[in-house]
Amino acid sequence: MNGLRHFLVSIMILGFLISCKHTLNPEFKQTESLNDGHYISMDGLWRISPETAIKYPHGTLEPIILIGGDAQGKLSARGCFLWEGHFYDYWEFTSVQFIDSTNQLVIADIEGGIYKGFVDESKEVIRGIAIWEEDDTSEIDTLEFIRDEDMDIQRLFVPYPFAPNGSMKYTYQQPEQLKDQLHTTSIFEFVKDTTAFYNLIEKIIKQKFGRLESILIIKDQKLVLEEYFYGYDRAQLHNIHSCTKSITSLLLGITLERHDKLNVDQPLYNFFPQYNSIWTADKKKITLEHVLTMTAGFAEDDDSDHPESNDVIQNILSRPMESIPGEQFRYDNECTNLLGGIIHTLEGKQADELAEEVLFNKLGISEYYWEEENGVLHCHSDLDLKSRDMAKIGLLVLNKGYWNGEQIVPEEWIDISTKPHVAETEFFDYGYQWWYRSKRNTPWWQNPVLGGKAENDMFHARGYGGQYIMIIKDLNMVIVVTASDYNESNGMANIKVPMVIEEVVPLFR
Repeated sequence: MNGLRHFLVSIMILGFLISCKHTLNPEFKQTESLNDGHYISMDGLWRISPETAIKYPHGTLEPIILIGGDAQGKLSARGCFLWEGHFYDYWEFTSVQFIDSTNQLVIADIEGGIYKGFVDESKEVIRGIAIWEEDDTSEIDTLEFIRDEDMDIQRLFVPYPFAPNGSMKYTYQQPEQLKDQLHTTSIFEFVKDTTAFYNLIEKIIKQKFGRLESILIIKDQKLVLEEYFYGYDRAQLHNIHSCTKSITSLLLGITLERHDKLNVDQPLYNFFPQYNSIWTADKKKITLEHVLTMTAGFAEDDDSDHPESNDVIQNILSRPMESIPGEQFRYDNECTNLLGGIIHTLEGKQADELAEEVLFNKLGISEYYWEEENGVLHCHSDLDLKSRDMAKIGLLVLNKGYWNGEQIVPEEWIDISTKPHVAETEFFDYGYQWWYRSKRNTPWWQNPVLGGKAENDMFHARGYGGQYIMIIKDLNMVIVVTASDYNESNGMANIKVPMVIEEVVPLFR
């Protein structure tokens, strides 16, 4: 199984498969191969068997193959990987062949790997081996695929419905006016260049900016664009990953004001006096602002350094220091979880309970999921929201914490937390759990036209895989994106920022 793990890891670092000419039409023509008087159909979706799926400590990786053919019997195939049942990455093939005389399926991937599988007479199982070269050695692993007629092919491979002739049939529709506190209007009240707008949507469908699953735009307080891809719709929740951090920051601001503790210069130990033995001289220098800006100075956690207890906060605070507080930015999930601990200390409840009371109910956010582990909420990640509800969060922040006649988040907190406080890199600055970008930051994408020249200041929540809530104050605009660009090596998760700078914003100028 180790060889198989290496094989799949090597495949997962590949670039994404689908472009315009690669977009898969789900209506395959049935392809059958004659063999000893019997017809063997290979068309359909094949999923790795539970026994040969790739097991990791924190989840399961499943290879998927979708096979189809044309009227001449020529096969084609698409592949992808699922992580815990959700799309993770594409698996790119160079050829697929079915050998009639042996009932053998042979698939080659772009890295030179070969899968050879035999189709049983019931046409329900493909049993075979994966062969590849790695470090001058050959490795072989068993792979068994079974038919899956229930899985949604569109969700995996089809970005947008296509006409029978294979052409794109996108037509803009004004977002529907619902009873969810969002007001809508047509994007063409603001965008006059319709050709540029349709070109943008075409690029999104062709995956020029990665595997977007939704994009929403609010302009001048109105929702003007709401599009979903790969079978998603407004009713479905999406894991927003580290966008959760920014929402935790909002909840902290509410909490601090409720307890007259908006001063971010106060020492962290003020909130956790019960851990007296942990507070070394260096750790006593950590302020609330250091935690908010990811400059607390804690070393990255190493389980070998100290035994862990059942007390999450104790485990976080017990980590050794690697830098003086305030001197070095290091993205640290546990800093956000400390903020969740502060909320719990002051409010006597977890952050999700507080959110329900003081934030979600007021914004009309009624459906969500927030993961917890051993009774402790993940304040750093794993909040699932609908895209429209993400847009409400962005609109609340754009309006300085004000919503439907009520100041929900302190205006002072919105102002201070969305400003740049430390440099993450030359490309981004960081506030209080919000990212910040302006024309003084360096563009990293190819051939920047507007970046560094006419770029607008933007602050945003950002999550793993390409989740974003982007806010551009001077344009009175909020842009929400959800995606499944989890392959970090191809940079598609980060390409959403230049997409907005170079493609979306110019439409409204």
